[in-house]
Amino acid sequence: MYRTLKQAALGLAIFTAALSAHAAEAHITVWANVDPTLSLLKADGSVLPDAVQMPYRAGQGLGSWSERVRVFSNDTGLDVDVRLAEPAVLMPKVTAAGAVDVPLSVSLNGRELGVAPIAFTADQLFQGAIPGASIEMPSTVAQATPGPIAAAGLYDGPVSLVLVQKASSL
Repeated sequence: MYRTLKQAALGLAIFTAALSAHAAEAHITVWANVDPTLSLLKADGSVLPDAVQMPYRAGQGLGSWSERVRVFSNDTGLDVDVRLAEPAVLMPKVTAAGAVDVPLSVSLNGRELGVAPIAFTADQLFQGAIPGASIEMPSTVAQATPGPIAAAGLYDGPVSLVLVQKASSL
């Protein structure tokens, strides 16, 4: 009987070792882009997507993309300038011959953005509904001149918004 128990214990040890040899691992890279003064996030406070697809409607052009956003700030008494880092454009990547850039229009709360700053006053943005957060606003990206695109293929390009909190509001 002692021999049987010894063999069972040895078998259990081998079985346990075999199970641990098949362990699964998960590796996740976590990162954050930190600005302690301002953040542009979805209205619910979650991160904006890194990439979005604009649907193409044959004969009509690109459908727009829109997201409800808020500006989060550590000082809601200061005005905020918003601009594009560069003109927004979809550039041909893998396309048919004759493809050209497709200019995009970008707006925040109905105001067209460009590379020159647009001032959003603290009174316009921060009305106290949520502490440290602006009003909920639509942010929209659309084809600047709606219409068909002649060359088939894959187009992409960055839309980079720059928010700067002014030193003081007058």
